[in-house]
Amino acid sequence: MTGGFSFCGYDIADLGLEYAPENENTYVYSPTEAEVHTETFDGHHGGYFYGATKRPKEFVLRCVFEESQIDKGIMTKVFNLFKIGRTGKLVFSRRPWCYYYATVTNNPKPEFTNYLNGTVTITMQASYPFARGDLVPSAASETEANKKLHYFYNLPTDMYHEDIMLNTGYLETKEQVPLLNFNSLSQEKSLLLINPGTERAHVGIRIRGNVNQGVIISNATTRQQCKVVGISRSITSNANKDLIIDAISGKTYLSGQSGKQLAFMYHDAGFIELEPAFPVLRNLYVSYNTVENTTVSVLNILYENVVGKYIFIDHKWRKIVAQDDSTLTISGTDPITTANSERTIICTMNELVIHPESTMSIDIEFLYKPTFA
Repeated sequence: MTGGFSFCGYDIADLGLEYAPENENTYVYSPTEAEVHTETFDGHHGGYFYGATKRPKEFVLRCVFEESQIDKGIMTKVFNLFKIGRTGKLVFSRRPWCYYYATVTNNPKPEFTNYLNGTVTITMQASYPFARGDLVPSAASETEANKKLHYFYNLPTDMYHEDIMLNTGYLETKEQVPLLNFNSLSQEKSLLLINPGTERAHVGIRIRGNVNQGVIISNATTRQQCKVVGISRSITSNANKDLIIDAISGKTYLSGQSGKQLAFMYHDAGFIELEPAFPVLRNLYVSYNTVENTTVSVLNILYENVVGKYIFIDHKWRKIVAQDDSTLTISGTDPITTANSERTIICTMNELVIHPESTMSIDIEFLYKPTFA
């Protein structure tokens, strides 16, 4: 993208434009404004805070053109691409690893210095006020499962690696990415998920099989729960359909080769979000042994409290339960089995539990992408 951003797959440089924002709009990645929900009462001290929701994200994109006669096609192309109501992916060249779904909300506003030079201001709005990660896997030959995992890590040989490591919680190796799908579950399952973004990620849940009296999926990190009821193999697996619970749209539907049909009756309650992993503590040099098998020594100075976060050592994520300066204690339920020194990271993980209220026999997959402001 040589023009500064693209919309609906078109680089604005191909229109003869270059992105030149006003100073106040330069950092377009700032979190959008929030709507704070509170209530106060007569005769009562203070009030109640009910929460906050993000407003749609507004974009005011000033572009310049030079040495382009305004009646030789440039303005016609601009008005054609940026029609009111047109919706598509908005990608900025300084953050090409993520995109917004934005809609043009006003006609482009040109200001002419003369018939060859001037500016055009384009106004858009992202109703879903977050960007989502969209890294392209290094190898086109990767399996579909590996492509999904590649949304969560970035190798030193991958594109934009340095900027990604500074601005996101992306992991550094494929081995560090927790599994996203689980098959033939019949007992309660605890698992970890990571959101390498900077904002909470809304999770879609794909499930098939028998849930009998119901299955509860909970995230202890965000204190959220989702409950699935009523589905059986005759409804899903035998019919070659999946139940999809979509936290972004708030819809639940059965999806198969014949298309989608709404199926709210199988979603009893709740949606799942994931806390962001950012900021990540990177390039930590640690050592550990099998004698003090719950103790990790960090050679770096730790300037913050990391209790409750996770450290990747001995090929596994382990929870930090205590900290004494740069000496960490990990959970005794998962002790260290080898002695080693290595370079690693510490970050926030999401602790999920899949709990059957009676019995279950299900396949389940978690569908989401890293989410940014």
